[in-house]
Amino acid sequence: MKAVTVMMMITPFLLGVAVPVQAADLTAEQIMERVDEQRGPGTARSRMTMRIYPTLDSQEHQREIRLLSYSRGVSESLIEFAAPRSITGLRVLDIEGVVRVFFPSTGRVRNIGGSGRGGSVGGVGGDFSYEDMGGAGFMTDYHSFTIESHTSDRWVVTGIPRSDDSQYTRLVFHIDGTRFVPVQIDYHDAQGMVKQLEALRIETVGARNVATHLVMRNLRENSRTEIRMHDVEWEIPLPQDLFHPARFHRSTP
Repeated sequence: MKAVTVMMMITPFLLGVAVPVQAADLTAEQIMERVDEQRGPGTARSRMTMRIYPTLDSQEHQREIRLLSYSRGVSESLIEFAAPRSITGLRVLDIEGVVRVFFPSTGRVRNIGGSGRGGSVGGVGGDFSYEDMGGAGFMTDYHSFTIESHTSDRWVVTGIPRSDDSQYTRLVFHIDGTRFVPVQIDYHDAQGMVKQLEALRIETVGARNVATHLVMRNLRENSRTEIRMHDVEWEIPLPQDLFHPARFHRSTP
């Protein structure tokens, strides 16, 4: 795998760097700051596959989608759908939580706001919503962090969404106590836990810890979606237009 997510789309979830600290002395805010810091200010590009399964325990996927992901710093990310042919060229731009989607079938750009952020990203039917895939970092998107529990190798921290339009009432982050990477995130609404995101595999790539296999379980819909990362590159040149709200759908990386 080359020496970002997601994107980094799921972005805060995907990237991590081992940082030696005395974790027992950290507050909830300091733990989440360290998670955010690991994403770094640079650029990243990755290639991924998304598979959509009809039930939580299904062995056969309904649909396979190939994705390209680009990011610049903490708050700018772009997802491009590469296959199947019916959605090739579909692009999702997220700048500081403001989401725009380019639909190649119509040639139009649509702004996604408010309750629309709870819809399936790109409208492809998977269990990742725009809110799940985007954002400007955990410290920016959430607040009122509380440490629920901790062991020698894991912190459990609760955060509250800042946006009144969030589909969730709180998120519960399970943080690796050594690498400061979320290994699990529980998504709650007023009725209870609705989704659970889990990192099934974490690899060290280019001195960073990367979640290369993620699974989102939708407990309410009894479905799941998996993302596998095939390769990732950091600190690469990316054109300015790639993250320009008026030109992102025309730019070529």
